Amino acid sequence: MNYQDISIHIANHCATITIEREEQRNALRQQTIKELTLAFNSLAISKDARCIRLRGAGTKAFCAGADLQELLQSREPNARRDFFNSIATLITTMQRNPKPIICVIYGYALAGGLGLVAASDIALCTPDAVFGLPEVRIGLAPLVVMKPLSSTCSRRILSRLALTGERLPASDALAGGLVTEVVNHEAIERRSIEYAQLCSDNGPEAIAHTKESIHLIQELTIEDLADSSALRSLSLEADEGIQAFNQKRKPKWINTP
Repeated sequence: MNYQDISIHIANHCATITIEREEQRNALRQQTIKELTLAFNSLAISKDARCIRLRGAGTKAFCAGADLQELLQSREPNARRDFFNSIATLITTMQRNPKPIICVIYGYALAGGLGLVAASDIALCTPDAVFGLPEVRIGLAPLVVMKPLSSTCSRRILSRLALTGERLPASDALAGGLVTEVVNHEAIERRSIEYAQLCSDNGPEAIAHTKESIHLIQELTIEDLADSSALRSLSLEADEGIQAFNQKRKPKWINTP
């Protein structure tokens, strides 16, 4: 597929999605949201990619949130519903994707951009990265983004972001659980690829099962998880992994390149 707002590059079992709207600080217009959703769905079933990196073009912004210029073009209620529903669908698509998603964050991650960070599994940022939910400052409410954030950070951090509209530095984002690690500019790409390789070396079915369980962990009982673990231990993938461990060799995962 020919994309207008994003690009996709796959190397060493890792797909990198880049939002290519640098002049607009990689803001999310409807076309961008549609393309990101299509890309994540496509990569979910790709045999070439075992992990996905998400980044914004340039180093000034990962994603500054919704494209407000486009939003202002229509006050028709259904058009507004379609827009916010599309962001909700994108976030859900990321969370349900069986592949680990790693965000590489330079500069601003605001509003919907912070929602993408919250929907990812691993998030790395540079020391000068800035995070925030500025919606209330312009009379909006960050309700869609609050959903993934509620399971990523504490209620205190969520309330601070959502109610004050202030922007948090990378150090506060790390302390509040918004990001996994703060990495210098010269090392962040390499570090994100290291994370991607660590994930890609693991059993793809086990990764998908584990990621799904992480998102459902509050709804599942420990007995549910025990039953699920037992079934996973009987899989062909687990057999291969255990045999490889005993034979001191790298596993040969089934149906993967």
